[in-house]
Amino acid sequence: MKRFLAIIVLAGSVVLSFGRGFCFAGEIDILLQKLVEKGILTPGEAQQIATETKEQVKKEIAEGKYSSLPAWVQNTKLKGDFRLRYQYDHAKKLSATTPTDRHRGRIRLRLGLESKVNEKLLVGVGLATGLNDGSADASRSTNVSFSDSSSKKSLSLDYAFAQYSPVSWATLIGGKFKNPIWEPGDMLWDTDINPEGGALKLSKKISSNTELFMNTGILVIDEISNKDSDPTMYAVQPGIVQQLTEAISLKAAFSYYGFSGVKGKKLDGTAGTNSKTSADKLIYNYKNIMPAIELGIKEPLKALRLNIPYLALFCEYVKNIDSAVKDDNAGYMIGFKLGAEKIKKWADWQLRYNYARYAKDAFLDILPDSDRYGGKTGVKAHEIMFDWGLGENTWLGIDYYYGEQLKGNFGSNQSKPASVVQIDWNMKF
Repeated sequence: MKRFLAIIVLAGSVVLSFGRGFCFAGEIDILLQKLVEKGILTPGEAQQIATETKEQVKKEIAEGKYSSLPAWVQNTKLKGDFRLRYQYDHAKKLSATTPTDRHRGRIRLRLGLESKVNEKLLVGVGLATGLNDGSADASRSTNVSFSDSSSKKSLSLDYAFAQYSPVSWATLIGGKFKNPIWEPGDMLWDTDINPEGGALKLSKKISSNTELFMNTGILVIDEISNKDSDPTMYAVQPGIVQQLTEAISLKAAFSYYGFSGVKGKKLDGTAGTNSKTSADKLIYNYKNIMPAIELGIKEPLKALRLNIPYLALFCEYVKNIDSAVKDDNAGYMIGFKLGAEKIKKWADWQLRYNYARYAKDAFLDILPDSDRYGGKTGVKAHEIMFDWGLGENTWLGIDYYYGEQLKGNFGSNQSKPASVVQIDWNMKF
């Protein structure tokens, strides 16, 4: 009976709060404490009622039914992540003045907001730390280093897009957005690159075990302020997701990248390793094909009674099929992921490895991972990563790269090895 009366009093207070425009969780806690002091509720009953009330409010907000919040607030999601990094760079000493070791403290902050305009239209905006100077790191890194006497750090527009889904199987995207092209590794695309232009993504389940997809994009690389055509990328990627058994799945795709307005240009963000003239302008055009495949296996060692939740094996291959490029035009990456499919809680772990080898004109040197030998082409490199869950939404990561230039690619017979060690504390909110 006392509990029933307490709920009636609490409900009345919530209604009055709605009349003021909002019900604060702190006010509910104060009211429940008063009821405990008067002996109407026990502390345990008060705690139970508080938990149930807060869970109900969360549910109504998620469903867009919480009447004291404006609709645009209920339709808007805010997210972000922060990363604290120690990084050690080491390169082979080539001369008496060449630096070989570098220790850096670095941070990365990303903030994102998505809001539903209506049931079919979504707008997203993101900010991130990083550079905005046209350098090789401008589009391929969101890190800023501890430097310049504790100077203020840059925060730039990371993405801004509109996404329209007229039907469940088709999505149109325009603006600056997350990469629409699937890749199991990061041989071709640095994961920090958010391309600009327009994209169309199609996805359709044709059976309970089979899904077909098609990703396409017209992506602007640069704007030229004269009569020359703007450097532009055209991408088409058909693919399939197949559930082979309850434990085994397969994802495969074939990508084609066409470029216009690239030959004869010096592109922002270049790593300087594609074939070029004495004026640093590209000699060749680029037309790339890239087949890729990933095989996922749940509990792969269950028969041996080893608790390994997930194993993924992948391979991708790229070739520049432009007829003018006779040599140094292909590359590949192979790798695996072992452990938890995603890090979600304490003691979740994941081990990843890949080996990449690609020639200097296999694809444009504005795209590869900036941590793998500085984002250059004409290299071979190993990467091994290990993540350990520290709790919900936080984990520790260790990443090691070892790369070498392919001999003869840059007029030198020296392999010029270089390595990078990164120790990260990651937090999502």
